[in-house]
Amino acid sequence: MAKMGVLFGIAALVCSVFLLGGCSTAGSERGSDLVGWIDNVMQNQILVNSPDNNTSDKFVVTVTDQTAIIKQADGEKQNVGFDSFDVSQKVEVWFAGPVMESYPAQVSAEKIVIMEDSSAVVMPPLDDGVKSILFEVTCEEFAANPHITKEVEITFPGSLVVSLCSNPTTGFQWEEVKIENESVIYKTERNYVSPEAAGVVGSSGKDVWSFNSGSSGTTTLIFEYSRPWEGGEKDEWTVGLTVVVK
Repeated sequence: MAKMGVLFGIAALVCSVFLLGGCSTAGSERGSDLVGWIDNVMQNQILVNSPDNNTSDKFVVTVTDQTAIIKQADGEKQNVGFDSFDVSQKVEVWFAGPVMESYPAQVSAEKIVIMEDSSAVVMPPLDDGVKSILFEVTCEEFAANPHITKEVEITFPGSLVVSLCSNPTTGFQWEEVKIENESVIYKTERNYVSPEAAGVVGSSGKDVWSFNSGSSGTTTLIFEYSRPWEGGEKDEWTVGLTVVVK
């Protein structure tokens, strides 16, 4: 009887371990944190348009070496690399940490699933018909070329998000953007995203501007990174964007 009692106790212990850990992995998996469509593919990041999300309609999702990227095809799932991402794909995203309070919202991904037949999915516009384009310049890109000129094209009605590396601890800061023609495109918002908010202490942050198109046409945006005091260095970095609104 004593032996039977010991065996029963072991069986109960094993059962409790399975119950705590989950007898099935399917039962312990949580649902995705974000469902949306890819607006833009950048270096180690994707811009996801999620019009039905009640937190933010756009997310800059960072893909790290630990991010699992899975593509569904013919009912089967396969592990793929970053180069499998493409504009207008539908994706499900599982977050790896907190969402930064910025616009677009920013977050790192634990897992991303590219939805089956996503290449045939047409990304829906936001409720107001606005589709956003993201233009970003990293610190590494400025180190290679401190004076950048670029042309971007958006469709009216549309919006543009500009994200530029920034480190105010150096004394440098981005001056107010110069807009050639505000009837074509105008600023709606500007935010600074600190490295602490990004979860990367000791690195540089980002200045992020949001613009809306006002009409079809062509205009320029000039961004200048300077030390603002008298005698301070001017135009350490510059960005000149020609914006074509069609």
